[in-house]
Amino acid sequence: MSIRHHLLFSLIPALAVSLTAQETYRVHSHNDYVQEVPFWRAYSAGAESIEVDLVLRNDSLYAAHGAGDIVAGKTFAGEYLGALDGLARKGTLRPVQLLVDLKTEAYATLDEVVTAISAYPALVDNDMVTYVISGNRPAPDDYDDYPGFISFDHQRLDDLDRVNLDRVALISQSFTPYSVWNGYGRMTAGDLARVDSVLQLAAATGKPFRFWATPDTKTAWARFAEMGVGYINTDKPAAARAFLDQLDERTFKVESPSPVYVPEYDFDPTGQPQNIILLIGDGNGLAQISAARLANGGELTITKLRDVGLMNTASADDPVTDSAAAGTAMATGQKTNNRAIGVDTAGQPLPTLIEILSKRDYRTGIVTTDAIWGATPSAFYAHTPERDDTEAIVDDLLRSDLSFFVAGGASQEQSIEARFTTTPLEDFRELTKPTAVYHGTEKMPTVRNGRGDFLPRSVEKALSVLETDERPFFLLVEGAQIDNGGHANDIATVVTEMLDFDRAVAEALRFADRDGSTLVIVTADHETGGLGVAGGTHDNTVRADFLSVDHSGILVPVFAYGPGAEAFRGVFQNTEIHGKIMEALTR
Repeated sequence: MSIRHHLLFSLIPALAVSLTAQETYRVHSHNDYVQEVPFWRAYSAGAESIEVDLVLRNDSLYAAHGAGDIVAGKTFAGEYLGALDGLARKGTLRPVQLLVDLKTEAYATLDEVVTAISAYPALVDNDMVTYVISGNRPAPDDYDDYPGFISFDHQRLDDLDRVNLDRVALISQSFTPYSVWNGYGRMTAGDLARVDSVLQLAAATGKPFRFWATPDTKTAWARFAEMGVGYINTDKPAAARAFLDQLDERTFKVESPSPVYVPEYDFDPTGQPQNIILLIGDGNGLAQISAARLANGGELTITKLRDVGLMNTASADDPVTDSAAAGTAMATGQKTNNRAIGVDTAGQPLPTLIEILSKRDYRTGIVTTDAIWGATPSAFYAHTPERDDTEAIVDDLLRSDLSFFVAGGASQEQSIEARFTTTPLEDFRELTKPTAVYHGTEKMPTVRNGRGDFLPRSVEKALSVLETDERPFFLLVEGAQIDNGGHANDIATVVTEMLDFDRAVAEALRFADRDGSTLVIVTADHETGGLGVAGGTHDNTVRADFLSVDHSGILVPVFAYGPGAEAFRGVFQNTEIHGKIMEALTR
């Protein structure tokens, strides 16, 4: 199913659907003979159609645009037929269309083309290769005069009802009479209508269609794929093929937008907060928020917050942080090296927010979709220079003053139950003893793999339990798997996990509105994937591109709500999260 058809006709009653029922969008290597490596570069890249211009001189067919471009030895046989023949005789030839663009007189040149192909028995009537004659073609009435292995590229639209379409393999038109679009931004409505009318005419014949003289950008490739162009014209076949192979999986539509909570702003901004809720979207940069917002109809709970800042996430030893160093910076107020958990650059333990506030008789809790020993949550209670030292992290968990956690990590339940009593979420009602709620043996499942609304329900439950205690609290909430989507360059996971995180933010804001003395901070440890919002539509569809499969060093947003929120405006270091929280609690 193509993007165009999916967007128009999808009736799947799900939260969201990735366009993974992928059509193979076909690439046409335009003027392939001028490539540094003709034929092989396009063929090995997976181009389904390859174009060669032919000039007839002295009974020889040269791969050239005109007589003045002839290069000795660069012949039709040497550049194309020999390569195809070798693949055919080895049995490794895949389906390919050879578009033969005749630049000299039609009849004499085509006779030589037929003779040249006939010299290779393995290529005659071979179902793997289609020879399509373009350029100076015989009159349509003469199409039947040529062998069955020859077909034609028809380049008129006014005689389609009179042409023998059995001999037509392709319909082509120049793009320029219909549009002046340069491949950036969008076609105007008038141009779009003209282009679509051409495609509709061609579609009625059942034959594939190609525009030539097209813009040659990623935006253009995506637009032509969406519109149903049969062969996408390009001078960059490898790049176009790689892009189009990922187009559907990087295009995502939310079928049922997530509800948005609008905060009341009925609190004293100069007051002193009693409670702190810190929500961290792992890997959740501004592009991730933008993508989710576009896919959610232009609305998110998080973007209803007015106090907004930007945060530098660099670690002590690298401008691109990992979650361990970023979590440590926010938990302790000091930069550390990547991979370090709750220790300084010399490996010495640093006091964390959970430790500091527990000593002040705060209740402390963690809700995360990661395992409880994941890098971000463990930075708030553990101390080790190596984030993968699970044994040391679990030992620190057992020694911590953490009141409860809701997380993945049931594989370590037997070790952790020495201090934390395990209970199902629905049975978690009080804080008389350290409590563990598990969902998943390691990380929790993703939303797309069945987690459902467990994260926002967990935040709601945790806050309802904390509300029954008279003491103030610190609650850390992590949406851990936005990061997974970034690492996998999977926009569906990025968006679904971000929307799930946004619902958790809504639960925190509802509580803050009810309580009146809770400061809510929403941020990220870093951005992951170098995500770009490359396109989309107003029907909740987003198209993504990614710079990498790793973290990036760009600033991430910080949102705040409640008494003390104004302190989180501006641009600052991630270490200042710790300092601003402590200042808010003591002002």
